Amino acid sequence: RMLVRSMAVAGFAAMNIMLLSVSVWSGAEGATRDMFHWLSALIAIPTIAYSGRPFFASALAALRRGRTNMDVPITIGVLLAAGLSVFETAISGPHAYFDGVVMLLFFLLTGRWLDSVMRDRARGGVTQLLRQTARGAYVILKDGRQRWHEAQALAPGMRMHVAAGERRAADGIIDEGASEFDLSLLTGESAPQKRGPGDAVLAGTLNLGAPVVVRATAVGADTAIADIARLMETAGQSRSRYVRVADRAARWYAPAVHTLAALSFAGWMLAGAGWHHSLIIA
Repeated sequence: RMLVRSMAVAGFAAMNIMLLSVSVWSGAEGATRDMFHWLSALIAIPTIAYSGRPFFASALAALRRGRTNMDVPITIGVLLAAGLSVFETAISGPHAYFDGVVMLLFFLLTGRWLDSVMRDRARGGVTQLLRQTARGAYVILKDGRQRWHEAQALAPGMRMHVAAGERRAADGIIDEGASEFDLSLLTGESAPQKRGPGDAVLAGTLNLGAPVVVRATAVGADTAIADIARLMETAGQSRSRYVRVADRAARWYAPAVHTLAALSFAGWMLAGAGWHHSLIIA
């Protein structure tokens, strides 16, 4: 929700600032240009403070650990461009960059939101997958009676009676009977598959035919469907390969670019350009 709200604020502000910037690009000068710059500043500064929070917090956390990530140059760029724009506006300068700063935040937040949506969908897929397993099974006791056991109470070696229309609560091997099973949950194959004595059947699969007796071989977190859920959860929580590459590059990119900027500022100052012009170049 925070990303959506931040993105919405940045998008609304960017549209309005761009509308004001059109007049400046069209040739507005003097007091008219200054008025549009101040109006842009009034919209941009609260927007940057509100919508930039995800990047500011991430950059601060990285710097506290003595490291850099892609949010560090983003934060420095946003703050410097915003500060310089305010200064330019205050001295009636010709340039202000409020539109670029807010649009940058909007597009970056859009990317973060899309990434968050995909992670949520992955987590939802894990939840739906785990819901397909049975909550328990009827275990055949030594005297032949059947007793209901919750899934967490099942153990390898137990013999389970699986009626037609029931899903499996554990992985196992068929001891008695033969039937057709719907394996689409795990294999994607919609056609029922025949299974008989000695054949393996997995948790979450649906018995479509006759009752069978299955000896449990793996239960709970050891089942195949639990392994798939763990892989999906890991994939959903891990960062994409491109983000990892970008963050590794940022460890060198950010310090290198900032060093070059500082050297540019120092060089132009030594050349007599003045701090204002040197800062713009930096």
